[in-house]
Amino acid sequence: MGKACEYLSTMKAIKSVDIPEIEKKWLRYYDEMPEHLDYHKGSIYDMLACAVEKYPDYTAMEYFNVTFTFRELMDKIDTVAKALTKLNVSENECVTICMPNIPEAIFLVYAINKIGAVCNVIHPLSSREEIAEALAGAQSTTVFTTDVSFPKVKGLTDNIVVCEVSNSMNTLLKTGYNLKNRKNLKYPASVIRWKDFIKSSGNAECYVKRGQNDPAVIIYSGGTTGKSKGIVLTNLCFNSLATQCYAVCKEARAGNSILSALPIFHGFGLCVSVHVPLTLGLKCIVVPKIDTAKLNDLINKKKPNLLPAIPTMLKVISNNKSLGPKSLESVKVILSGGDYLSDDLRKKVLDYFKSCGSDAHIQVGYGLSEATAFIAATSENIEETDNLGIANPDTVIKICDPETNCELPFGEVGEICVNGPTVMMGYLNEKEETENVIRTHDDGITWLHTGDLGFLDEEGILHFTSRLKRMIISNGYNIYPTELENIINKCKYVASSVVVGIKDKIRQEAPKAVIVLKNGIQRTAEVEKEIAEFCKKNIAKNAQPKEIEFTDALPTTKVGKINYRVFERKKETPEETKTK
Repeated sequence: MGKACEYLSTMKAIKSVDIPEIEKKWLRYYDEMPEHLDYHKGSIYDMLACAVEKYPDYTAMEYFNVTFTFRELMDKIDTVAKALTKLNVSENECVTICMPNIPEAIFLVYAINKIGAVCNVIHPLSSREEIAEALAGAQSTTVFTTDVSFPKVKGLTDNIVVCEVSNSMNTLLKTGYNLKNRKNLKYPASVIRWKDFIKSSGNAECYVKRGQNDPAVIIYSGGTTGKSKGIVLTNLCFNSLATQCYAVCKEARAGNSILSALPIFHGFGLCVSVHVPLTLGLKCIVVPKIDTAKLNDLINKKKPNLLPAIPTMLKVISNNKSLGPKSLESVKVILSGGDYLSDDLRKKVLDYFKSCGSDAHIQVGYGLSEATAFIAATSENIEETDNLGIANPDTVIKICDPETNCELPFGEVGEICVNGPTVMMGYLNEKEETENVIRTHDDGITWLHTGDLGFLDEEGILHFTSRLKRMIISNGYNIYPTELENIINKCKYVASSVVVGIKDKIRQEAPKAVIVLKNGIQRTAEVEKEIAEFCKKNIAKNAQPKEIEFTDALPTTKVGKINYRVFERKKETPEETKTK
């Protein structure tokens, strides 16, 4: 129905190379882990097919007590691929998935890849304007969504397939869900229901051979405003990450299980919590929405061996009431990422899990979506805990002067730069932005500039100090204040604004907007309400300002820039208030 995205055809994969002149002091901690690995040469579908061949009768996925073996999973994927072919989806066409973690979304990721198309994965809580912009940028005319997100997608394209979140539930749960959640949605005649989409599959052959350097998935940075950038990841990005995880995490082994609750529109969710375990023979326990109040019950009931989580999730788990001395005993390793994990929280989490029967250790991963979410991890061979660990095999980290790109000595703080097989192709339709973060240095090597400041100590262990750019991390999601300011400033009542991060008990950080009204505009309840409604309409749900403050003028620094730090008030939590 659509056409190949023209911009994708102009993009080339970044070559990762072994760089002998870089002193890799971290190799001393590799123990039995090899410095170099062999990576699958095909597509993400091809690598999954290898796992299916090895583990056909292992359980690949569980969703609300419904399970799929690896053989059944591949049958589902192949059926979806045939149905996509019937929709006339072409090679290199971007097919949009705007869905939470449900089995059908995962079938789609691999089916789209099988027929040579590219997954364009969008946050289902994005605003209608954000979704429209992502579709336009990827030249995507085919969208898969759910009954929950359909109202925002309606009318944006003529080719919409709707799948109910309850589709793969058992009959009892499906009935209960539909009674509780269905809102009498009426779909236009042009909308295709999932069951009808599957019925159309037929028996046509639909495999298109793809190479490791071909684009596979587009995910979006930040996901906070229409300005978020499409990150183009290759087959090699995903497949090399899976092979690296096998080497780095000893619990990532066939037959174990993982809680796949982190959303697939996030790098940590799709790459680490879905593709890695499936291609290594693990069972994915798929959860469409995280209910923090019931996290402990979920872990106790589903008994995952690997628990990927952001620090806010770990904080909630360790604050919840214990379910008993054996309630979390299944957990072997906690994979923490998405934000900084303090030593205090680490200790609290480990103590809590131990009291619940688990001897799990915490493995902290460092990465960013532009490098497929994971480039370094802590090691049990390193006694010190306040660090980001060591680079993955075939991944080289160096610290550079942000202005000159010159490499800095061990122990000196600079920008963290990376070369390796997981580095993205670039940003979709953003040549200038791509060249700003992927740079060829004087050594002739191409490096990804992470935007994070840190240092490598004398042992080659990576440490994080701060961020080069303004950024708020809320529940593991990146929120860029400048982008929110650009949106808020378009409101007819607003003269200028500044957005800062403030402390939040649940999300750790949340956006706060400080607004100067235009001349002649009086601050009234009606004006405040309309500004709030403007934000609600134009900013994604997870990036909505927690507070809106009004001021007569924004203070500036000596060089005339807005002094946003004045407004970075950190709200006290009840616990902190009690201790003072």
